[in-house]
Amino acid sequence: MFKKEPRVKALSNLKNSDRKKLLKTLQTQLKVEDVLIPSDSEVKQTNFTTQHSMGTIYTNDQNVPILVKAKNHDILYPTVFTCWSNPDLLPLIRTHDLVIEHLYNGANLMVAGTLPPFDNRLTPGTVCGIVNYTNPKVVIAVGVIDMDMSRCDTVVGKKGVAVEIIHHLEDCLFPTFKVKLEMPVVDSIQDSDEENAVSKEELDIEDNTASVSETSIDDLATVLDKLSVQDVDHFITRALYYTIVVDDKVQLPMNASNFISNHIMHNLPDVDHNEVNIKKSSWKKTAKFLKHFEKLGFLKLKGKDDSLVVTSLNKDKDELKHFSSYKIGGSKKQTKDETSVGQNGEKLDPKNDLILNTIYKPMNLGKTLMTIDDTPLKRYYSSTEVRDAIQNYIKEKNLVDNKNKKMILLDDLLFNMINIKKSQAAVAPRTVPRSSVLEPILKNNFGEFFQLYKNNGETPIFKEPLKGAMPHVKIVTEMKIGRKIVTRVSNFEIFQITPEALAADLRKICSGSTTIGESLTAKKTAEVQVQGPHGTLIIDHLNKLGVPGKWIDFENKVKSKKKR
Repeated sequence: MFKKEPRVKALSNLKNSDRKKLLKTLQTQLKVEDVLIPSDSEVKQTNFTTQHSMGTIYTNDQNVPILVKAKNHDILYPTVFTCWSNPDLLPLIRTHDLVIEHLYNGANLMVAGTLPPFDNRLTPGTVCGIVNYTNPKVVIAVGVIDMDMSRCDTVVGKKGVAVEIIHHLEDCLFPTFKVKLEMPVVDSIQDSDEENAVSKEELDIEDNTASVSETSIDDLATVLDKLSVQDVDHFITRALYYTIVVDDKVQLPMNASNFISNHIMHNLPDVDHNEVNIKKSSWKKTAKFLKHFEKLGFLKLKGKDDSLVVTSLNKDKDELKHFSSYKIGGSKKQTKDETSVGQNGEKLDPKNDLILNTIYKPMNLGKTLMTIDDTPLKRYYSSTEVRDAIQNYIKEKNLVDNKNKKMILLDDLLFNMINIKKSQAAVAPRTVPRSSVLEPILKNNFGEFFQLYKNNGETPIFKEPLKGAMPHVKIVTEMKIGRKIVTRVSNFEIFQITPEALAADLRKICSGSTTIGESLTAKKTAEVQVQGPHGTLIIDHLNKLGVPGKWIDFENKVKSKKKR
């Protein structure tokens, strides 16, 4: 349904009566009793149009799609995001990695790609979820059963479509609403382990944060797999108390960004900063968080919105009189691998640069080359692995020219891999330098992909490698309307930098107004524009966000005035 990006209208809030009716319809349809959306949550809706379908998309208060309904049909399809929050919502069908790759490319799920046994509820017309057998509790696609799978004991020798795919994790539904989701990983737990597992409700977290001891904070940081909003608020509040009472490096006045990144986030206990940050709290924004505690009398502020400055801290509050210190997560001196966290949880350490890994996917004759010695075919290969395979093939077939060891004699396989065009093959030589073989073979027989890693190469940024060469950030300084100088920045979203965050940062750094629009060079790509010639400042800021200078292309189109 969402193979291509749909055209959507502006979101509008759903009435309370319509929201209750929607939930009741969904519960009746799926035969469940649990409410999927809290009664006090806001639900929004919008109409969409694609090349082959029309309908309605429902989102939560964070604009994350939760339900989809096709026009002139009463069936409500939960999105994969909704299924993650409700593991028992749909009957599930298991499959494996190779099939999932085809699903992401737009194919339906065939019977031969499923893994029995099957749920008794998997009858024709039933909405179901599709999971990877290695992660059997996380739905990656939603579809409708096309064949009676409840009576199917084996799939060997059977043909046909098992599930018609309606929506999957990698389609264009979530990108349309600028939502980036990270697929959760749920480990398989035996029944005996589940009985002994410690639930979040059993931890008895007290509301009075001043009375929580150091031991209980450490326990919470290690036991809880997923923190609630209340837990995040608790940790950040404790970090504020620690900053006021214990932290002797606070020098006021200080702008809000530095106060949050260098003190509040730094003074958290040993918790994951991806889970505990301002965005994951009930305050959502730095300004709202600081103003809340200003009303309570813990601090004083000056300025408005994004220009807030912390001017003083109040150590005489009753909540702070019995405050007990605790061990913070990081050492006071940053190590080479340690990362500072910005006001909204983003990483700012220039020493923690992203790492690029370029890999290649074999196609056509490339598959033949990589399996020539009966080696199992892998999905991706490095250029070194491809080069070694070529060298081993040359050695095995004895293709080295006896007169000149630097030259090789091309057999039919290597010749066809290098010369894929008939016009080239007609005049191409059979003897070529050994050093000139790798590049054309990679270009003609392998698809180029790339993956970015953070945390010193340990954590991949994308769920799957992206096709093509990695795009560079484009920075252009130019003059508009003959007098006005602006600097445009594009291609930054690939590094997980949002347009809104970058625009807000550049307003402060460059002391100029910013606008967000569509890039002039690439459609559906955001571009941030700031007034003035600020190429150097922007490059420095991107370096702090982990983007090395070698991945930034800067062009200054403003001609400098000639000296007289």
